Amino acid sequence: MSTPKRTISSERTRGPVVLLVEDVVDVRSVFAEILVREGFGVIEASNGHEAIVWAHAARPDAIVMDLSIPLLDGAEATRILRSHAATRLIPVIALTGYPVEPADRKEFEHVLTKPCMPDVLVQRLRAVLSRGAAGGQQR
Repeated sequence: MSTPKRTISSERTRGPVVLLVEDVVDVRSVFAEILVREGFGVIEASNGHEAIVWAHAARPDAIVMDLSIPLLDGAEATRILRSHAATRLIPVIALTGYPVEPADRKEFEHVLTKPCMPDVLVQRLRAVLSRGAAGGQQR
């Protein structure tokens, strides 16, 4: 298993922390760089097992989860996170290039289809986080 890394964020990053789970290094790097530039702290993971470990260790404000990742796919990793009290309320945005079954969609606050424009991801993250700050998560 590769070692997950925390993205070095700039001094101006004082915003929410996002766990970015994506196995394609180039895609993950681009999204991480954009999120940091937009003021988010970013923790990177490349598979479902790392996602679970980092979610429990860092308690991020939100998770962006690719669904087609190694070792444990994103949908299953999300179900596991939802089954633990410590991670149940962390909002998860799915990022996928494949259709998502209606039964699986309910696990996610949003499902974004690849290719996804970074500004759309940032907008959805801000919307999810502002709802959580305004009145707590609804799960």
